[in-house]
Amino acid sequence: MGESSNHVGVASVLRRNGLAMLVAAGATVAVQLGTYFAASGAMDSHGATVVTLLVSLLWIVIASPVFAAGGRSAFDSLLRGGAVVDASVAVLIVLVAAGDALRPVGAIKIYLIFCSLTLAGCSLVLLGRDAPGRHVLAAFAVLLMLAVAAGPFWANGIIMSASAPWRERVVFVVRAANPVFATTECLTGRPMFVWNERPILYEYTVLGRDVPVRAAAWYVTVGVYGIFAFAVGAIAAVRRRRERHRPGRG
Repeated sequence: MGESSNHVGVASVLRRNGLAMLVAAGATVAVQLGTYFAASGAMDSHGATVVTLLVSLLWIVIASPVFAAGGRSAFDSLLRGGAVVDASVAVLIVLVAAGDALRPVGAIKIYLIFCSLTLAGCSLVLLGRDAPGRHVLAAFAVLLMLAVAAGPFWANGIIMSASAPWRERVVFVVRAANPVFATTECLTGRPMFVWNERPILYEYTVLGRDVPVRAAAWYVTVGVYGIFAFAVGAIAAVRRRRERHRPGRG
């Protein structure tokens, strides 16, 4: 009886989410590997790896919450969002095999960074009470994470207005919360890719130009997004439990 019930439960989950998960995984592989093969024809292996990782990061930030918003339950949302990050393993394997810019250990670190971003985006989606609310929150999650990634540019005024003892702390927070820094610092080889010091970007951020930047370990970034995901997910779980036990609800 128990085995039959479990089988029905798994079949029901697959019916609800199977197609969406396949689409999420297929689109992820197409975007990420397509970017790599296009970039590798126009630049060296290191440059192609950097471009592919940046596009992959952007795709994770956008696609995970968008696919998660289509889930009917919290588990459905996590399955759909998780399909995006799990499919990213394919491009990481290709990048490791293609050159010296990314080693297996670095690929594992980047995968964990992607996982933390996915959990953060999906946790915000789980706050939605209905389908329209979840889609609105998915858009909010995308905009929020993009804003955090752009922190080195819009936070200039905050950084420069801070007093000397606090300025370094503000810079560390901006860097630790930034998945672009965390991802590119998992690369090996020389020259290292310091994205905020590229010819154009260098003129628009004080990081590395007017203010020294202290490195933040990749696991700090994972921890930032992991703690955020846990906190928001806990809020969503408590609210759902209260709604289930609210008088008048069946």
